[in-house]
Amino acid sequence: MTILSENTIGLDREVRFGDVRYDFHVRHGQSAWSDLRARFAALEADRFVLVADAGLPAHLVAETEMHLAALAPTRVLKAKADEAQKSLTTLDRLAEEALRDGITRRSVVVALGGGTVGNIAGLLAALVFRGIRLVHMPTTLLGMSDSVLSLKQAVNSSYGKNHLGTFHAPVFVWNHLDFLDSLPADEIRSALCEMTKNVLGIVPERYDEVAGLLRRDARYTPDVMGRFIGLCVDAKTRVMRHDANEKGEALILEYGHTVGHAAELLTGGRLRHGYAIGIGMLVAARVSRELGLLDRSDEAAHLKLLELNGAPTVLPQELDAASVLDIVRLDNKRGYVPGRSGVCDLILLEGLGRPHRPGGNQITQVDERTVQIGIESVLGGRPALVGA
Repeated sequence: MTILSENTIGLDREVRFGDVRYDFHVRHGQSAWSDLRARFAALEADRFVLVADAGLPAHLVAETEMHLAALAPTRVLKAKADEAQKSLTTLDRLAEEALRDGITRRSVVVALGGGTVGNIAGLLAALVFRGIRLVHMPTTLLGMSDSVLSLKQAVNSSYGKNHLGTFHAPVFVWNHLDFLDSLPADEIRSALCEMTKNVLGIVPERYDEVAGLLRRDARYTPDVMGRFIGLCVDAKTRVMRHDANEKGEALILEYGHTVGHAAELLTGGRLRHGYAIGIGMLVAARVSRELGLLDRSDEAAHLKLLELNGAPTVLPQELDAASVLDIVRLDNKRGYVPGRSGVCDLILLEGLGRPHRPGGNQITQVDERTVQIGIESVLGGRPALVGA
């Protein structure tokens, strides 16, 4: 992080994904709002459509609206940060309201919320007039460190997560660390599970640094938060620089997501996204070891970071292996390689920072019985390494 003034610290980066580039800013302190207002003024928008998380504190939405309305007419549209509401029905409602209010090609959609609302607003911006400008203002650490570092915008179908979407880049991302002050500890821990994924899958050279910084109580200074976000920028740009659509090298970003998404969907989002991904990584690690790809120490390294973070390492008691496996069979990574009966398509490691690439492809087809063994290793309150 850089000291910008007596009361402000910040980070300014240019994110590059293939031919796409956008500015990525992190701010903390009293002058952050004036910096933001200058960035919005430079867009010369004819109006702003502020898509805000319905659960945000009213003063935060009002303050954001005030700064935007000083520059152009501003309409606030509310969306629930709920997996069940992340749907085409919600998207259609927001689009109708925006069109009725006079949105044009010179307008800007501003996403104010976490990853769920960011995805809804991002897909709205991508579809209105086949694409208008988008600005992300994430209000969660998961949003700041993960979801806005992607071009993917999607909503859910009734069969699974993120089945309906496209790619659309923001013009810039504005991360205000003050937004994190009111987040519960579980939200912070959940986000740091995604950072842990980046460490295990992409930047294992940062393992000891992160292990030394993680706290079970989730209490971090703005400087440490900035370091975590910066690490995620470094990791994601490393694998997306030549793979903006995340279909090749960047598929490692899906590590842990196959089982994680299934658990998240089955609990209706009660199991936080990052927590689900963390547990999904434990399943992937166990599967990798069952296949002889990952050694015991690397599997243990997964568990250590999650425990240092204070994150759960077992699935909720109401879930069973058969139900999780049913959802895994419908995962959105199907089709990268020709499908085969009785196998699941997974992202696996053969060492920290070393994705398994059978035939040069990052998808590994694993027989369902082995996947079930992996799922069972995180069921029933048993530690993930029992039976090692």
